[in-house]
Amino acid sequence: MFETLKKLRYGARVYLSRKGGGEETVDVHGRAVTMMHGGDGPPFVYLHSTLGESNRWFPFYQSWAKHFTVYVPTHPGFHKSGGFDQIDTIEDMAFHYVELFDLLGLDEVILGGVSLGGWIAAEFACRWPERVKKLWISGAPGLWLDDDPLPDLFRHLTNPDKLREMIFADPNHYLAKVMFAPDAPDEQKLDAYQSMTVIGRLMWERPYSPKLPARLHRVKCPTLLLWGEQDRLVPPSYGDAYRQYLPHAEMKRIKDCGHLGMFEKETEFVSEVTRFCQS
Repeated sequence: MFETLKKLRYGARVYLSRKGGGEETVDVHGRAVTMMHGGDGPPFVYLHSTLGESNRWFPFYQSWAKHFTVYVPTHPGFHKSGGFDQIDTIEDMAFHYVELFDLLGLDEVILGGVSLGGWIAAEFACRWPERVKKLWISGAPGLWLDDDPLPDLFRHLTNPDKLREMIFADPNHYLAKVMFAPDAPDEQKLDAYQSMTVIGRLMWERPYSPKLPARLHRVKCPTLLLWGEQDRLVPPSYGDAYRQYLPHAEMKRIKDCGHLGMFEKETEFVSEVTRFCQS
């Protein structure tokens, strides 16, 4: 299987981008991890959000695959990825990813993510700054602001209308209705509850890392903080807080956009990330 990945990395990137992304399952010290990949260019790793947008090759992945070799791994416990029993903290997630990158031979990557994925990316970059060429995070928790506490997502799991209001600037956006539909298929609901089980384990008692602010100075690479102006789940004030600890970072806000910019404002979101990563 690892030989297959080596062939994908060095000989089949263009083919994969044309086919819309390949998928592999790799063993990371006993953890079966599913991963999509495609494109050609510098390695670009996308860490997905709580939504778990790693089970299909979305158009925004294909857009990035025109410029980069895009890797989209699935976090332990999400979808078909195993190893949930070995993951208790965000720090565990960071160590999981350094082991995955070691397996793939990725010594230096462009690293980014949305929401939970952005938090993991920040934690990774603090610990292994030499392995991150550029860092971008969007709508990421990880910090805590007493003046602007994060809402309790778990209170509203059974209220699709409230979830749409928290996550989308326009709760009537067609994707908001598809993702949080009261009559969603049972498979979609079970997948969502599985994801929330992982999040509950990581964030139930404390949805932030007390030590992260003091560690962010270790991030030396260029950093983009990309936030939706109407993000009600992780407000833009959290992007501003990251900016205080990352003085070399740039902060960009997307108008009329909520928590999931890659869906709600796909063109602008993809353009900003691409511009930053190619600069």
